[in-house]
Amino acid sequence: MITGVVLEKHEQRTMFSLTLLNNFTTFGLLHTPLHYNPPYPIVILLHGLASDKTGSKRSHVRLAQELTRLGIAALRVDLLGHGDCEGELMDFSLENYKQNIREIIEYTHSLLHIDQERLAIFGSSLGGTLALQTLPFFNKIKALAVWAPTISGELMAAEAQKNAPEVITMSQKGAITYAGMTLNPDFYTQFLKIDIVKELMPSARNLPPILYMQGEQDLLVSINHRTLFTEAFANQDKPITILTYPDVDHAFPFAESSALSDLTQWLKRELTSGE
Repeated sequence: MITGVVLEKHEQRTMFSLTLLNNFTTFGLLHTPLHYNPPYPIVILLHGLASDKTGSKRSHVRLAQELTRLGIAALRVDLLGHGDCEGELMDFSLENYKQNIREIIEYTHSLLHIDQERLAIFGSSLGGTLALQTLPFFNKIKALAVWAPTISGELMAAEAQKNAPEVITMSQKGAITYAGMTLNPDFYTQFLKIDIVKELMPSARNLPPILYMQGEQDLLVSINHRTLFTEAFANQDKPITILTYPDVDHAFPFAESSALSDLTQWLKRELTSGE
């Protein structure tokens, strides 16, 4: 007997392929609501480094499901060298990934039955950092939610070396690995230069509403990044919402906190207010 969520189907999932950097084919899924009328608001879900479109413990699948229950479409896709995408992690620089994100946003803008004026992004870890770096290039991002983004590359590398030395390692030959996967040397060099405050400050008054989420026990991307961000942008015209979760580390939490509900309800308010 089929039981549970299958009997209460509320969404349609459509697979798609997308060519990145004119050469690399990636794959993704578009979730659309079944019980709401188009055009739908949409959230692009961006995963972290050495992760994929499914997310840790299927977090991005769960998030997409909850969004469609609220009448919001969701798009999740593998970044360059991740998941089902062609290429390997070591093939790509950080600049390649920034272009990757812009191409995903442009693809989303081309979709039928999507309300292009109500597009939001959720980025986890590196996905959040890349989303922040993308903001100056797109003026139609209505809202941005991030989980534990790197705000300073130098700070992240220094704290990770001290608090989680097994995550980022360097061999005697200079090869750098993250979570056991070899990084492109240019990626790491460019990563160390990340300074989100410096990058966003010129366009601070044009930022969309931002939800910044962080676990207090994150040893990889500490709450010091949150402090850098809030001190720089908390007094800008657009609202910045900060949510911090005790006893939570770098992974997006589910049963142990209200994070999923907090995230989906914030996105609902930002994307459907004024309807």
